[in-house]
Amino acid sequence: MADDDEPIWADQQSLMVGAGVAVLILVAVLVYAVIRTSDSSKVPETVSVPSSSATPSTYTTSSTTTTSYSMPSVETSESNPVVPPPVAPPPAPLTPGGPPR
Repeated sequence: MADDDEPIWADQQSLMVGAGVAVLILVAVLVYAVIRTSDSSKVPETVSVPSSSATPSTYTTSSTTTTSYSMPSVETSESNPVVPPPVAPPPAPLTPGGPPR
Protein backbone atom coordinates (compact mmCIF):
# COMPACT_ATOMS: atom_id res chain seq x y z
CA MET A 1 0.00 0.00 0.00
CA ALA A 2 1.50 3.33 -1.03
CA ASP A 3 1.55 6.38 1.24
CA ASP A 4 -0.93 8.10 -1.09
CA ASP A 5 -3.56 5.41 -0.42
CA GLU A 6 -3.74 6.06 3.33
CA PRO A 7 -6.55 8.38 4.44
CA ILE A 8 -5.70 11.75 5.94
CA TRP A 9 -7.88 12.02 9.03
CA ALA A 10 -7.44 15.78 9.36
CA ASP A 11 -9.16 16.22 5.98
CA GLN A 12 -12.23 14.28 7.14
CA GLN A 13 -13.58 16.89 9.52
CA SER A 14 -17.16 15.56 9.53
CA LEU A 15 -15.91 12.18 10.78
CA MET A 16 -13.99 13.88 13.60
CA VAL A 17 -17.01 15.96 14.63
CA GLY A 18 -19.27 12.88 14.57
CA ALA A 19 -16.86 10.94 16.77
CA GLY A 20 -16.70 13.84 19.23
CA VAL A 21 -20.49 14.07 19.43
CA ALA A 22 -20.74 10.30 20.00
CA VAL A 23 -18.22 10.52 22.86
CA LEU A 24 -20.15 13.39 24.48
CA ILE A 25 -23.43 11.45 24.25
CA LEU A 26 -21.82 8.36 25.82
CA VAL A 27 -20.37 10.41 28.68
CA ALA A 28 -23.75 12.07 29.28
CA VAL A 29 -25.49 8.67 29.40
CA LEU A 30 -22.87 7.40 31.86
CA VAL A 31 -23.29 10.43 34.14
CA TYR A 32 -27.09 10.06 34.02
CA ALA A 33 -26.87 6.35 34.91
CA VAL A 34 -24.54 7.03 37.84
CA ILE A 35 -26.82 9.78 39.20
CA ARG A 36 -29.92 7.54 38.91
CA THR A 37 -28.13 4.70 40.67
CA SER A 38 -26.92 6.91 43.50
CA ASP A 39 -30.41 8.40 43.97
CA SER A 40 -31.98 4.97 44.37
CA SER A 41 -29.45 3.79 46.94
CA LYS A 42 -30.69 5.38 50.16
CA VAL A 43 -29.91 4.33 53.71
CA PRO A 44 -32.90 2.54 55.25
CA GLU A 45 -34.81 4.69 57.71
CA THR A 46 -34.95 2.04 60.40
CA VAL A 47 -31.87 0.15 61.35
CA SER A 48 -32.24 -2.60 63.89
CA VAL A 49 -29.69 -2.32 66.66
CA PRO A 50 -28.67 -5.60 68.29
CA SER A 51 -29.56 -5.93 71.93
CA SER A 52 -26.85 -5.52 74.52
CA SER A 53 -27.48 -9.06 75.80
CA ALA A 54 -25.99 -10.54 72.65
CA THR A 55 -23.16 -12.98 73.22
CA PRO A 56 -19.85 -11.42 72.32
CA SER A 57 -17.92 -13.15 69.59
CA THR A 58 -14.86 -15.08 70.67
CA TYR A 59 -11.84 -15.22 68.44
CA THR A 60 -9.13 -17.80 68.88
CA THR A 61 -5.69 -17.64 67.42
CA SER A 62 -3.33 -20.46 66.71
CA SER A 63 0.40 -20.41 66.40
CA THR A 64 1.88 -20.56 62.96
CA THR A 65 4.74 -22.78 61.94
CA THR A 66 7.24 -21.73 59.34
CA THR A 67 9.30 -24.21 57.41
CA SER A 68 12.72 -23.34 56.10
CA TYR A 69 14.64 -25.16 53.43
CA SER A 70 18.37 -25.17 52.83
CA MET A 71 19.69 -24.17 49.43
CA PRO A 72 20.93 -27.28 47.57
CA SER A 73 24.46 -27.30 46.25
CA VAL A 74 25.08 -27.65 42.54
CA GLU A 75 26.76 -30.88 41.49
CA THR A 76 27.48 -32.05 37.97
CA SER A 77 28.45 -35.47 36.71
CA GLU A 78 30.84 -34.07 34.09
CA SER A 79 34.40 -33.07 34.81
CA ASN A 80 35.21 -29.71 33.21
CA PRO A 81 38.88 -28.93 33.93
CA VAL A 82 40.11 -25.44 33.17
CA VAL A 83 42.10 -25.57 29.95
CA PRO A 84 44.65 -22.77 29.44
CA PRO A 85 44.51 -20.92 26.11
CA PRO A 86 46.92 -22.08 23.38
CA VAL A 87 50.35 -20.51 23.35
CA ALA A 88 51.15 -18.38 20.28
CA PRO A 89 54.28 -19.42 18.35
CA PRO A 90 57.27 -17.09 18.71
CA PRO A 91 57.72 -14.54 15.92
CA ALA A 92 60.06 -15.42 13.07
CA PRO A 93 63.55 -13.92 13.46
CA LEU A 94 64.40 -11.04 11.15
CA THR A 95 67.14 -11.61 8.62
CA PRO A 96 69.92 -8.98 8.29
CA GLY A 97 68.72 -8.05 4.83
CA GLY A 98 65.17 -7.05 5.89
CA PRO A 99 61.94 -8.92 6.44
CA PRO A 100 61.63 -12.52 5.26
CA ARG A 101 60.37 -13.09 1.72
